[in-house]
Amino acid sequence: MKAVLRIYATGLWTGFFPVASGTAGSLLALALWLCVPILPLGQEGVLTPGTIAFLVVVLLVGVPACKNSEAEFGEDGGPIVIDEVLGVWITIAGLAPTPFVAIAGFLLFRAFDIFKPWPAGMAEKWGGGWGVMMDDVFAGIYAAIALRLLLQVPMLGSL
Repeated sequence: MKAVLRIYATGLWTGFFPVASGTAGSLLALALWLCVPILPLGQEGVLTPGTIAFLVVVLLVGVPACKNSEAEFGEDGGPIVIDEVLGVWITIAGLAPTPFVAIAGFLLFRAFDIFKPWPAGMAEKWGGGWGVMMDDVFAGIYAAIALRLLLQVPMLGSL
């Protein structure tokens, strides 16, 4: 079971990318969103109960996966990227998979993940795998709000 949690926590090993592992995990999230049609993330512009349930399951499996992997990689160690995957999915959930949504969602999430505005920075200090996941949940929520505001701009909303 520990091996499965390790694979999960490292985002199918993308966390072992030699530089910018968080960016690699974020790109994995986009690739899965675009290539795996069973992911309930872009259904007609709404957050469905299935999408919310999916995101909650990713979080609840991610917490023990991160806790398990912190023993090997340290607190929020570089190879742990399932939190970035979840954060990107929160950012783009309920939106159509367009190039603008993918690029803007990715960039917005990475910015909020790096700068960690309150309470993301505070949540990062929580223990037991929760801190690893929750700072990216907050970053994903901030990025989701910013992306939806951008999509209200008439010129951008059609991209």
